[in-house]
Amino acid sequence: MKKTIVILVMMLLILSTSALADSLAKRWGVGINYPGVGVKYGINENHAVAIKSQFGEDIFVIGPRYYYNFNPEEKVVMCIGGEVDYLTFKGESSDGSGFAVGIFVGGEYFINNKFGVGLDLGPVYVNVKDEDTSLYEEGVDYIVNISLSYYFGGKGK
Repeated sequence: MKKTIVILVMMLLILSTSALADSLAKRWGVGINYPGVGVKYGINENHAVAIKSQFGEDIFVIGPRYYYNFNPEEKVVMCIGGEVDYLTFKGESSDGSGFAVGIFVGGEYFINNKFGVGLDLGPVYVNVKDEDTSLYEEGVDYIVNISLSYYFGGKGK
């Protein structure tokens, strides 16, 4: 009996109504990412914009993102994009603010027409300034984002 239920659930997940990127045009997505939140808007089937915020102990990051979807007809939508972020930090010996500019490649797997699980990664240039000493620090790091989004509005299928 358990095996039958597992098989049925798997079939429902695989065969569920897919949220294709063309159904994301004019739709909103609200999501959680590790560690933060975001809101995404589908301009059309290939282009989307978002604002994301990430936060942790003594750090806060917020900024817009742009997504270009390569294969809007698929259940797994691959994308590239870019982002610009403002950040603040507070440490034991310093506190300050700065900015980050990055590019990324990733994808989103649509469980059904309401939920998507995303992953993206890429390099980011970070420039921060300590407020007390006016010293700057800059360099390239890498970002990895994992998200779960809920989509609504538009003409979703």
